[in-house]
Amino acid sequence: MRWMWLGLLAPVLLVGSGLLLADHLTPPATGAPSHALPVEDAGTTLDREVAPLVRREQGRTGVLLLSDGLDAFAARATSARKAGRSLDLQYYIWNDDLTGGLLARELYAAAERGVRVRLLLDDLNTRGLDPKWVALDAHPGIEIRLYNPFRNREGVWRLVEMVQRVFSINHRMHNKAWIADGRLAIVGGRNIGEEYFAADPDVNFRDLDLLLFG
Repeated sequence: MRWMWLGLLAPVLLVGSGLLLADHLTPPATGAPSHALPVEDAGTTLDREVAPLVRREQGRTGVLLLSDGLDAFAARATSARKAGRSLDLQYYIWNDDLTGGLLARELYAAAERGVRVRLLLDDLNTRGLDPKWVALDAHPGIEIRLYNPFRNREGVWRLVEMVQRVFSINHRMHNKAWIADGRLAIVGGRNIGEEYFAADPDVNFRDLDLLLFG
């Protein structure tokens, strides 16, 4: 009977300690504020391709639906290759698979060309991937930040932290955005992973993206 009471009491103590120590358990935000770079008329390839369309359409924004997974992947890869100023991205999931690796390579290649790359990732799905993201973030042209990060990166203490921060850890960022040079944006339901781009033979998520340019 005593062990049963201890088993019931342990979660209460964990959550209670989390409430009392919430300010200490949540990692503080670090890094200076970062802002989008100004758009130019002809500074990059995307500027030169999109600006005439904007003038012709009197400032209206162009919109395309991306229902096909392969088209959605190609749009991201192509825009990264054409970017000459900035790539601003935010995602809930970025899988460590073929498509995730290929698009990460595009980010690195863009940074090598002098493009400023910023990536905001939700930390819930980055478990076990710290070495890869740290290596990419080491490039001077790439900045990766985590939304609502865990203080404990691995192991049982990460699970303990999830229990202690039960009321705050569920505040996740489900935004998905891929913005190239401030000219072209891809938003919608797709995260980065094979199942989102029709590249997984067993699983296919029927998501939809909007490609906006202007």
